[in-house]
Amino acid sequence: MALATLVQRVDEACAFVADGHRTVKAWGRAACNWSGAEAAGFVRVGRMFAKLPAAAGAAGRGELGVAQLHVLARVVANPRVGEHLAAGEGELVGQASLLDFDDYVLFLQRWAAAADADGAHRDHERAHRERRAHLNIASERMYLDAMGGTAAGSQMYDILEAFARSEFLADWDRGVAAHGEAMAAHLMERTDPQRRFDALHAIFVTAAGSRGSESGDPGPAPTVNLVVGFDSFNRHLEAMLGGDPAPLDPSDPLHRCESADGVVVDYYDAIVAAAMGHVRRVVIDSAGVVVDMGRKQRLFTGALRDAVMLGSNRCVWPGCYQPASKCEADHVLPWGTAGPTTTHNGAPTCGHHNRWRTRGYRTWRDPTGRWHHYRPDNTEIGWRTPQRNGKAS
Repeated sequence: MALATLVQRVDEACAFVADGHRTVKAWGRAACNWSGAEAAGFVRVGRMFAKLPAAAGAAGRGELGVAQLHVLARVVANPRVGEHLAAGEGELVGQASLLDFDDYVLFLQRWAAAADADGAHRDHERAHRERRAHLNIASERMYLDAMGGTAAGSQMYDILEAFARSEFLADWDRGVAAHGEAMAAHLMERTDPQRRFDALHAIFVTAAGSRGSESGDPGPAPTVNLVVGFDSFNRHLEAMLGGDPAPLDPSDPLHRCESADGVVVDYYDAIVAAAMGHVRRVVIDSAGVVVDMGRKQRLFTGALRDAVMLGSNRCVWPGCYQPASKCEADHVLPWGTAGPTTTHNGAPTCGHHNRWRTRGYRTWRDPTGRWHHYRPDNTEIGWRTPQRNGKAS
């Protein structure tokens, strides 16, 4: 990032003033023909280098990618996290070489939420305050647009996914009846977007008191899970009740409050939703593993399946970004080789990569919560660690 280093030097020396520019951003647009957004990005990164010398060094060694630099710079640009930067510099920079991009972004979101708890809460409040929904019918089409906070959004997402899965199973059953063993996904009568629209319509109809079917089926009743750190939850609860809890430590990997798919939720919203029974609070240990609920059974079902799916916010296979809500709970050590049906031996795996494990590929989770994947020749695949605790070891 030589250009960011150049911007840093121009900024620190106020050299842009010599050419009549009011800001270093204006200088970048004039001298380098950058767009406004591009110039602003270089300025943020340059100023971050001044605050976090370790970031500049890591970028020079190729340990921080361009995209990682920009998301880290946005966090560092928040003046309310300044007092935590010195203590957190090593971790903020070091995690970039251990986590893939999406996990690193999630790690930074959690760190920033702890370092600037009041600011994070204000952001969630603003999103809630600016919530809106608009449904418009024009000619032969209907358009739906909505925006709101992540607490309500996570509930809506999980409900939609449950109804969409119900529509998928209905299509699959009809396909099996028509095609028998030759049934395949491409033979299904509706596309995935079509099923999701029909699922949304079913939610509206169900809310009005009828599923719109002769069976009178009230539709699926999904359990909405919010994964939280126990101590952090209790600290926020104490604050809501008028107490004065100790400040949060941004480096604590258990400072988190998010949906099963890793969407960050405001603690205050989560506490209210849990108190009203709208969501289920799930507590994890330091390795991101839900407390074991061992059962003597072949399949992961009910609460046990939920616990397994909350172990990672997406498929654990390296490089796969299929959300956990669209995966199946599968045995790490296969059931056929004495693998127990417990949360420690379960992992969210998408259908595609589940089949790969029948070809001699193995998956293992170490005591720190990090996943390892091995080819049939015992060489390890990649280094990616799907996160629940937001921190790689």
